[in-house]
Amino acid sequence: MKAYPAEPFQSLKIDSHSSLPVYIQIATALSKLVKDRTLPPGYPLPPERVLCDQFGVSRMTLRQAIGLLEREGLILSHRGRGTFVAHDLIRKQQQELRGFTEEILARGGVPESRLLSFELAPPPEEARLFFGLSLDDRVYEIKRIRLSDKVPLAFETVLLSQRLYPRLEQFDLARNSLYRILEESYNVRIEACVEEISARQPTAEHRKLLELPRNAAVLVIRRKTYTDLGQPLEFTSSAYRGDLYSAMVHSIRKRPIGEQ
Repeated sequence: MKAYPAEPFQSLKIDSHSSLPVYIQIATALSKLVKDRTLPPGYPLPPERVLCDQFGVSRMTLRQAIGLLEREGLILSHRGRGTFVAHDLIRKQQQELRGFTEEILARGGVPESRLLSFELAPPPEEARLFFGLSLDDRVYEIKRIRLSDKVPLAFETVLLSQRLYPRLEQFDLARNSLYRILEESYNVRIEACVEEISARQPTAEHRKLLELPRNAAVLVIRRKTYTDLGQPLEFTSSAYRGDLYSAMVHSIRKRPIGEQ
């Protein structure tokens, strides 16, 4: 039988005289352990029976507490594997134009890529119009899993014009930043992008490749990136794990014309 560390939970007690419902007391106590890092990200919680014995409560009461913590994004339940402390959300600052590798490094993480496919393909109509291509032109279609500290974070599909960036296949995109390759080997200066962000239900492919927990959504970011000359650079669609990633948009209210 697997043993679970008892130390973090030994001091947790229920106050039978408190006006707070028991399940809220449990949720509050566990939440404190998570927030003060006594239980670090990825830490497995003991099975229900162990926590029920610790708190002296029924499984129904314990599940009410666990449900509160799940809705707050503090823990994640994986069917057949157990319940774990959630990883911190990586928040994307929308006014920063960074590639994935640059973003994760800036936040102190270790970026990694798994190249799923790299091929020449006919461009979808939206990409063909974006790049200004003919029906005979081709685009590089690059599919990768992007990881942060060994955790799958995003499934990314990148389209680039073969005509604009020939012989791109000679570079190792599993080990190198695409933006760095474009800047250093093609003398491209990346300046701006437009992103469309939406939350969606994950596909079966998303669930498998991103190891998504139950009930997790994906945050889909469609990016059109431009050079300093206004030339289209990349057309990218990335599905990020909604339980680990969020987007933060900074907006400024402009004073209406004529208003003092």
